[in-house]
Amino acid sequence: MSVAFNLLMQILMETFGLPKRNLHPDATFAELEMDSLSLTELSVLIEEHTGLQMSPFRVKITLTEAADLVDDAADEYLDRMAAAEQEQQRVATARARA
Repeated sequence: MSVAFNLLMQILMETFGLPKRNLHPDATFAELEMDSLSLTELSVLIEEHTGLQMSPFRVKITLTEAADLVDDAADEYLDRMAAAEQEQQRVATARARA
């Protein structure tokens, strides 16, 4: 399992008290009896653990799909950081030539 999936499992067990036996990759938040308020809290906890900006999860997605959304948010963050670094290098090069 991915780091994101393991983080989800950790939070779901420690914060929401869900048993590990219920946290299989194809389990949906609906099957875990999580409502929109608990999913908002889950998103906030993931943000606190990772620094990533997350939208609240939908009730009908699986844990695997939720982990994929966390991974996608991490990829987007890394892409933005790489683009910002490239822009800084471009500006520094332009200043050096001026």
